Amino acid sequence: MVLANLGLAIEWLAFFLLIALGIYTMRVIKNEKKNYLENAKVINFKKFKLLVPSWWGEIPTENSNEIAFKRLDTRYDWEARFIWIEEKNENDIIELFKEKIQERHILFDEDSSVIHNPSDFREKDLISSGEFEMVRLEGTATADRAERLYYDAFLIRELETGHYLYAESRSSVLNGLVEGPYFEEVMIRLTKNTLKNIETA
Repeated sequence: MVLANLGLAIEWLAFFLLIALGIYTMRVIKNEKKNYLENAKVINFKKFKLLVPSWWGEIPTENSNEIAFKRLDTRYDWEARFIWIEEKNENDIIELFKEKIQERHILFDEDSSVIHNPSDFREKDLISSGEFEMVRLEGTATADRAERLYYDAFLIRELETGHYLYAESRSSVLNGLVEGPYFEEVMIRLTKNTLKNIETA
């Protein structure tokens, strides 16, 4: 009887701890939304200036043409990468975008994916300057025919040189709803890096 009561007490304790954790997480997310722009970090990367959330931590990458971020304060299964590619590709930007996604072995779910064409970004400051063009694809997908994930990707091409930025956010399906909106904000608020030394990441 004592063991049964002890087991029941442990189950109830675990239940209340789970609820408390959920409430805490909701409060953290709510506060993050309020504080994102106020506390955003400015990252100058190649041709661009990024306003990234203060809770994103930069992680090591293999070369200077790539930067990556994770949440270092949680165990969220999420990562964002920004890759600058200095090769001139004269293909239509959507076809180029499809090639890059296929190279990563990403297969989107047709019924839950949204593609944003270059015309959708026409009024954004970066695009209205006439120097860049942008395309985006987001939704649930399968990576390497096995891993289920939420994938959000942008490709921004500099018209003069043909060089382009490939930016991606990868996460589990559920965690995509947590960091996904901030990744979107970072990309929508992307501006041109006006520093003289634009090679500084």
